[in-house]
Amino acid sequence: MPVTAPRSRPPDAAAIEVPSNRFLLHPLADRLVPPALALGLSANVASLLGLGCGLLAALAYHHWPDWRFALLGWLLMLGWHLCDGLDGRIARATGTASPFGRFLDGFADYGVFVVVHVSLALSLADPVAALALALAAGVAHAVQSAFYEARRATWLRRLAGQFAVTPRTAVGGPVERLYNAIEARLGHRATPFDQHLAAAAPDLRGRLLDQWARRALAPMRLLWLQSANARTHAILLACLLGDPRLAWWWELLVLTPLALAGGVLLARAERWEGPGAPALPPVAGPPPAA
Repeated sequence: MPVTAPRSRPPDAAAIEVPSNRFLLHPLADRLVPPALALGLSANVASLLGLGCGLLAALAYHHWPDWRFALLGWLLMLGWHLCDGLDGRIARATGTASPFGRFLDGFADYGVFVVVHVSLALSLADPVAALALALAAGVAHAVQSAFYEARRATWLRRLAGQFAVTPRTAVGGPVERLYNAIEARLGHRATPFDQHLAAAAPDLRGRLLDQWARRALAPMRLLWLQSANARTHAILLACLLGDPRLAWWWELLVLTPLALAGGVLLARAERWEGPGAPALPPVAGPPPAA
């Protein structure tokens, strides 16, 4: 009698984590939570410390022709990544997560790249042209990051059994409200596939999620290059190769098509039909809130 090979384990929430986060930065952030709590460090202060690392990185990168300063800038940006992981852990451990904290965290994320790119542009012989190129790359970066983080949030949400998206509340000052509005338009939202998951019986829902995750795993890993970690490494590599503008061309000419291709592949993962594919249950009514 033939023996059937055991089915491989379905992808879990951690399967799409960038390796440097999963095996280095996140474990290190976990270790830093107890001493941070003992010192009374708040999540918002951790975010500001990360922003401070980013400002120091910008100062170092201004002298990028000396490889030692380029390396120092890269290390300081890794320090920002570490603080970026630490602030959320502190907020969850202390129950102090807030809309303003989420805004501050996101503002620091974009702010670090802005000051680093401006510093690099001002270091070049033609800073006006360099700033124009950096601005174009920055716009592409913002859209790509919103796309990547939205798809990452969708993965985590669905595997946690959540098939609707809670709308962002309009809180804070004008800058914070503008940030929330842009994020809501470019970022995380529910799709018709979420309706099918919500309407499915538990057994069918499990099969749908399993097969969707298997098909979406490769595109999600392809999108690792869209992560902040990968962009940090790209800046260092461009400087070591002798031209920071290579990082901006990378944003425009490589990461933009990559985001488009990833979007197509992930959409196909939700529409899969064929042998072995579970039938999608019928749904009625409007889609979940986005």
